[in-house]
Amino acid sequence: MLEEDLEEKLFYNALNLASEGNFALLTAFQKRFRSFRKAWFSNINPTAFSDSRLEAATIQKFSNNQKKIDPEKEWRKLINLGIELNLSTDEKYPAFLRETSNYPLALYQLGKYDEKRPKVAVVGTRRPTPYGKSVAEKLAKELARLQITIVSGLASGIDTYSHTAALEENSETIAVLGSGLDNIFPSSNKKLAEKITKQGALISEYALGTPPLKYHFPARNRIISGLSLGTLVIEAPLKSGALITSRFALEQNREVFSVPGSILSKNSEGTNELIKNGAKLVNQVEDILLELNLPLLEHSPLSANNLTEEETVLLKIIEKFGSAISVDEIISQSRMDASNVNQNLTFLELKNLIKFDSGGYRLKF
Repeated sequence: MLEEDLEEKLFYNALNLASEGNFALLTAFQKRFRSFRKAWFSNINPTAFSDSRLEAATIQKFSNNQKKIDPEKEWRKLINLGIELNLSTDEKYPAFLRETSNYPLALYQLGKYDEKRPKVAVVGTRRPTPYGKSVAEKLAKELARLQITIVSGLASGIDTYSHTAALEENSETIAVLGSGLDNIFPSSNKKLAEKITKQGALISEYALGTPPLKYHFPARNRIISGLSLGTLVIEAPLKSGALITSRFALEQNREVFSVPGSILSKNSEGTNELIKNGAKLVNQVEDILLELNLPLLEHSPLSANNLTEEETVLLKIIEKFGSAISVDEIISQSRMDASNVNQNLTFLELKNLIKFDSGGYRLKF
């Protein structure tokens, strides 16, 4: 017999599969039965939900799908892939997302991230100009260096450049998918997705096997914005999905940031319109930090003006590595002799900028 909370997860997953990710239907089950286990074993048919707004055809389709699903077999698939399922009532469910309306009843997660770290969504067109690419890389890297988690949607273009920039800075990044976690879209980003699971997480409200259907992506955008303190839009035509994310951000009482672009560029029509309608204009990372009350720049070790050249070199190596880096690795990367490295590491510790942790050094802030 499974523990009650584990049973709830197991049967939620089965209901999600049978409903094909129908959020309205899953919500109706939750309200009607107060238990996903009870919902699974109840006689769910069009007559039972005749008092709701759900169409009879939707209930019948669910009922037909349910007969083909073995809840325990489907649960084992998640376990074998190392995927966590967190219900909205679980401690591990993102508390910031739960503050929004229409938050997912549960999230599938592959990988790990620090819930306490501030998060900023970076989104934009799938077909950026060289300008958009360079801006995305620059701002995402600068945010990542300040220990801000980049959230995006793993799409081609701006999303891809933002995730990649965070990874290159050895920082966390979260990708929210519009499909099951076993169905990476676009397929060209499979290697990127693998890297993200080692240095962040893939997240989805959709069960395994769910294809990347067109209408899933506007829905997943509410998760991208809901996880984040603010949403930064970099290049977006007037009918861009990135603008949908910014609308969700506004509805969720989150900040919206926009990078201005040429009035002659279609890719900048959406971002320029956002600025016209009140979005914060961004031309440097400080614009984001000030608006979000994140004075991280003044706490960044590299902003200290009392560092020697050698201390600065070592601090950059430690900052770029992200997690604890061994002394041997610092020596190797700095190409300084061991005694010099150890001496300067001691000075950095005395200046309260680094600490020894897990067999290596990491930033203290």
